[in-house]
Amino acid sequence: MEELSELKKTLNVEVEQLRTEFEDLRTTLQQQQQDVTASLRNLGLQEVLDVKQARWQETKIEEIVQEGQQVLPEDEEHNGKVTEN
Repeated sequence: MEELSELKKTLNVEVEQLRTEFEDLRTTLQQQQQDVTASLRNLGLQEVLDVKQARWQETKIEEIVQEGQQVLPEDEEHNGKVTEN
């Protein structure tokens, strides 16, 4: 009977250790899931920001090109006058 009691105590200690380890693992897993979720959200937001930045750059380039086209005829006239002199 005493032997069974000792075995029971040993098992209870081992079960408690396993519970503690399991809880630690679960906490670690939850933290990793939160980290991955945050990273994915940041990547998604970063992609949106990259797309917005690319669109902004395209718009800016178009504006510069349009301004350049308006400026070019004046430069051509100016260059024409210089060559005439």
